[in-house]
Amino acid sequence: MSNITGRPEPAKIAVISPEKKTLIWKGLKEQGAIHVEVLTPYDIYSLLLDKPYPAGSRLAWYVARNYNHDHLRDRCMVNWHISGEALTVWLTRHWSADELLAKALEIHQSKAKP
Repeated sequence: MSNITGRPEPAKIAVISPEKKTLIWKGLKEQGAIHVEVLTPYDIYSLLLDKPYPAGSRLAWYVARNYNHDHLRDRCMVNWHISGEALTVWLTRHWSADELLAKALEIHQSKAKP
């Protein structure tokens, strides 16, 4: 986490319709009911062993990846991955599913603007 400047700000979007939540959830290839499992560093590395992705991990990674794009001190490949994994764990511990979905929608909308 020391390689990341600051932390992501919550989305400015206050309320998202259930339909949009489902659209975002499925768009990120999340499965099952919308919820975010709290991750540990061990969970991140167990994904390398072909284990199923914990609920919300792709959503948290999407937010982390987009934040880290502009907020890493050292952007070498190893630091990019370790920082992304660390921020993904942090997000699952500090943000709710609704907060992550709102941020993902905000990111998506900002990328869609010309």
